[in-house]
Amino acid sequence: MDTFSVYTANSGDYYGSKAKINLWDLPDVANNQISASVIRLSSFDGDYENSIQAGFHMYPEEYKDSKLHFYTTWTLDGYKSTGCFNLKCDGFILVNSGILTPGDVVEPVSVYNGSQYFITISIKKEPKSGNWSVYREDLDNPQLIGYWPKSLFTALAEKATIVSWGGVVSYPQDGIGPPMGSGHYSSELQGKAAFVKNIEIFDSNGESIDLANIAKPDVNRGDCYNVTALVDSRKYGLHDGYLFYFGGPGGCSN
Repeated sequence: MDTFSVYTANSGDYYGSKAKINLWDLPDVANNQISASVIRLSSFDGDYENSIQAGFHMYPEEYKDSKLHFYTTWTLDGYKSTGCFNLKCDGFILVNSGILTPGDVVEPVSVYNGSQYFITISIKKEPKSGNWSVYREDLDNPQLIGYWPKSLFTALAEKATIVSWGGVVSYPQDGIGPPMGSGHYSSELQGKAAFVKNIEIFDSNGESIDLANIAKPDVNRGDCYNVTALVDSRKYGLHDGYLFYFGGPGGCSN
């Protein structure tokens, strides 16, 4: 069972995205649950979804711990028969393990009403190769982590038509939903709720597209998780670009 509180752009042709993702760990995530903060790009080939993701998640069953991990994943057919997390199958090609290796534990993490930490991730379609590259962009200069070859995909080989940012949780159909984000609702805002900031989306020339009229909230269990309005902080003299807060304590049941 997948539940999400995200913003989604699905009204154009997209060639990449970048966002500053707030880092939280959630020790209450159970062994059969996943709680993630993610950038996701996808396109459809008929009924088959091509998608790629990069972000941070708690996944105790996978890692045998309750820590926050950097992750990547991909699929050609909505995970019916293709795709995997991290480097567990052919697909994502690691270029620089010294920057962030998919599966790595990420530290430090944010503290409720205290220090806040983030990592800025981008996914970009390379003009020459057509591959989808993942960069870490909160260092002195953008650093390439690795890439998904264009040859993995059909629809996504050319472009993405959907981009999402925010929180996603997974849990058994008969189970209870885990906490998302910081484990607190988005209305608690700075220092308490998880955020995605400095959100950008790119056109075929690598230029940033204004999100004002294309990014919409997409929340499928508003009784458990939510998002704030998408705000352009630059209108208020700040430097966080487009941002929103998201999350919730979980406890959903079907």
